[in-house]
Amino acid sequence: MRKLVLFNLLFCLIVIFVSYQYFNLESRKAVAYFYVENYIETNYGVKKDNLNSVKINYRVGMGLFEMVVVDKKSDKHYYFEVDLYDDDFSLYYISDNTDIHNKNK
Repeated sequence: MRKLVLFNLLFCLIVIFVSYQYFNLESRKAVAYFYVENYIETNYGVKKDNLNSVKINYRVGMGLFEMVVVDKKSDKHYYFEVDLYDDDFSLYYISDNTDIHNKNK
């Protein structure tokens, strides 16, 4: 009986930890995408309604988000690298790699 209680307690702690990490990552993705949308709207003059995220990758060791965002009207791809602070999700830096990727094509 005692082992069963300890196993259930351990299982609950693992589930809580994994779900916390998952939802923390998803909220960080949403905040990083929000920063990218605002950057594109400000610097490229594209409205947020026309943007769609193609892929968002999280680089685990570096803590960076690599994003590919496409403009639905012109079918132009924008490439970004976003880094957020861990504690309050504020923007550390945003790197626009669109020109680099377009030169390599």
